[in-house]
Amino acid sequence: MYLFFWNYDLMNFSNHIGIIGSGISGLTLAYALKKIGIDVVLFERSKEVSEYGAGISISRNALKILDRLDLISLLREKSYQPKTVSWKYKNNEFHYTSTDVFTASRKNLIKVLYEEYIKLGGEILYDHEVCDITENGKVLHFTNKNNCNIKHIAACDGIKSSVRNKYFTDSSDIKYSGFNAWRGIVKSNNTKVQFHLGAKTHIVQYPINNELDQSFVAVVKDKNWNKESWKQEGTIQNFYDELPDAKEVIFLENQKVFKWGIFIRPPLNKIFRENMTLLGDSAHPMVPFMGQGGCMAIEDAYTFAQLLKKLNLDFATAQYLYNKIRVNRNNKIQKMSMRQARLNHIENHFIASVRNTLMKNTNVISNRANIIWNYDAHEHIESELRKL
Repeated sequence: MYLFFWNYDLMNFSNHIGIIGSGISGLTLAYALKKIGIDVVLFERSKEVSEYGAGISISRNALKILDRLDLISLLREKSYQPKTVSWKYKNNEFHYTSTDVFTASRKNLIKVLYEEYIKLGGEILYDHEVCDITENGKVLHFTNKNNCNIKHIAACDGIKSSVRNKYFTDSSDIKYSGFNAWRGIVKSNNTKVQFHLGAKTHIVQYPINNELDQSFVAVVKDKNWNKESWKQEGTIQNFYDELPDAKEVIFLENQKVFKWGIFIRPPLNKIFRENMTLLGDSAHPMVPFMGQGGCMAIEDAYTFAQLLKKLNLDFATAQYLYNKIRVNRNNKIQKMSMRQARLNHIENHFIASVRNTLMKNTNVISNRANIIWNYDAHEHIESELRKL
């Protein structure tokens, strides 16, 4: 047991919403709140805004929000807009579809959000890692011995959220998904989103800018789990040992590659309590098989910001509606993502052939995508508000 003896010389942010974490959900929420005149402060445990991560696919459910936030043109300049998705099995294309996503590096999305937040006069306190929350969520304590009082806490501290683990659910329920993943960035003339499906592996690659830098994620079905960290480097030799067929599509020379284990956390039915609200991966740790982690974070942030605006900072009502709007959708897409993992890694050749035929000759791909992409967060918010 740890005993904390707090110094109660408090930094005063009693009129501010305190956001823990400066990832996609944290920065989107900070910018959205600042833009509508709500006082906010960001607390980041690192010494700078993190730029870890490779590529990110932003589908139209999130693009609608970025457009409403006047960020779409800035992101367009720093991303790529592929027109086609190619599906391959054992390196033979069996299907292709059109698409309307933006593909970018996480670094550039973070940069856009950060710069626009700072332009509005936004404040970030670095080297502020939360270690405790007291006074019914009104006081934050940090490992650097600073303390502050706050109006409301928005926990955006990611998939390993200390706030969720300590105040919402038992972290011992974390389970290995059965998959490890590799990521990296390479040079290529490819202009498509490409899915390479195999028996125990699948690879997704796409351009992330007009210089055709390519982001790739390669997923391996494996009984032995790897550490859950996007920052852990692997070796090129180990990459090709695990994915020998990747040599035909991923050309690595001196590039860095990273390997991590994909873990599942139990879904929450309630993503708020007292003076705390969870957003992004803190609320719904998302496995990457539908490419929706960043998009769900953007939806969360916009929804909570708009509810606070429309309800004049009535936090209790905003939390209730935020939970009602977001929990079912987030948990549904989390389940869809795990099902997609199993579909991508069918080992039986006959069953894989049936899957490929269905993908080619039916609307199964577009129907699944439209369940996610056609969603309009703004309309959902307005619909719930009309019911009050």
